[in-house]
Amino acid sequence: DLDEVGSWKQMDEVIPKRFKSDRSTATMTTIQSEHSEYRYSQDSNQGEEDEEMEEEKEEGVKELGRYAVIEDDCLKRLLKRCEECGTVLDQSLIDRRKEGSAWAVTYHCPNHECNAVVTIETQKKVGKGRGQVYSFNHSLPIAAFITGTPTPRLCDLGFLLKLDLPSDRTMRKTVHEIGSVSIERVSDDWQEMAREIAVDASEGNGLEVSIDGQFDAPGHTATNNKNTVIDCHTKLAIASAVLHKGLAGIDGVSCRMESVGTHQALVELIDNGIEIRRRVGDQNLMVNKILCEDPKTANIEMTLDWWHVQKFMRKEWWKMVKANPGLAPFYRMFFNHLFHVHKKYPKKEDRPRALEVVQSFVMHIQGKHKWAKSEEFKLVTKCEHGKLKRMKKGEKRPTWKVGIAGNI
Repeated sequence: DLDEVGSWKQMDEVIPKRFKSDRSTATMTTIQSEHSEYRYSQDSNQGEEDEEMEEEKEEGVKELGRYAVIEDDCLKRLLKRCEECGTVLDQSLIDRRKEGSAWAVTYHCPNHECNAVVTIETQKKVGKGRGQVYSFNHSLPIAAFITGTPTPRLCDLGFLLKLDLPSDRTMRKTVHEIGSVSIERVSDDWQEMAREIAVDASEGNGLEVSIDGQFDAPGHTATNNKNTVIDCHTKLAIASAVLHKGLAGIDGVSCRMESVGTHQALVELIDNGIEIRRRVGDQNLMVNKILCEDPKTANIEMTLDWWHVQKFMRKEWWKMVKANPGLAPFYRMFFNHLFHVHKKYPKKEDRPRALEVVQSFVMHIQGKHKWAKSEEFKLVTKCEHGKLKRMKKGEKRPTWKVGIAGNI
């Protein structure tokens, strides 16, 4: 504050030297018109900041069609004169109506020769007939819905920044009556396209689909569930079912939502003439029961997905590691080996060989890379890896000693 400091000379003693180079110069500009005079101060820094401001102005001119915030006082300045004849308007006779984020301003020119009645709207309208709404009142709730922004938080933002926004109730109504319908129509078109691609890729052999449910909360506290059906070959989502635990057949029991949703999604695909050859899922007994009881879904082959297969093996490994700490270095090695075998032998006819390759891990960590045929190894008699790399000086390859670590 210059009143407290006294002068620029005293200011130099107060401001640290490292800030002196950043001092800006203030310029006063006066704009005069016939009936008014406005003054505004413009702070500008020399050098690069001036260039950046000029670039921003140029970009702003090019980018037309964007929304801008106009305060009430500035809006009054824009309405000082009649746009038809230039006569000064009586501000008390100007009618201002607010509809959500939009303003509609109507004035009657006092000049008898002009006598114009002008209405200025801050936004264009979209829609037809009685369903017309201002464009931003339409796009704002839709954008909030698509991006997952809760409308109450959006209203809080408008309240804190003193922005005119549609009410929470209005935005919810827009999403329900307009946004949801449009989004559902687009979603249906995309889903139909995804189904056609999946069916064409199956070459008439039926689809192999992966199904799982996603709850909005863990355990019995969940109130909503979404089941998604994904084609295993194309990795496209071809069906879904969204359920609430208050629906008939679920009767408030959260764990029933996944089984009902899975059945509903599969039946929808079958009713649309899509053959489901195999489904991949977890060991959910309720899902298996409801699908086996329906003749439409009873013949679909069930396969466990790989994550749930190895999930229980991890639990068993942890039990062994706790009892035999010497097995700890081999925990990660085993599951890397398991995932490698699963990827290399995906076909059902290769399963016997794949199981023996998995078991060969026990021989490998003992330092045995070739062995004779036996009851355990009828197809595999050596490790599938190539020549092992030589260890660096001082490094030792972990080796399993049966007498110390116990049995796997």
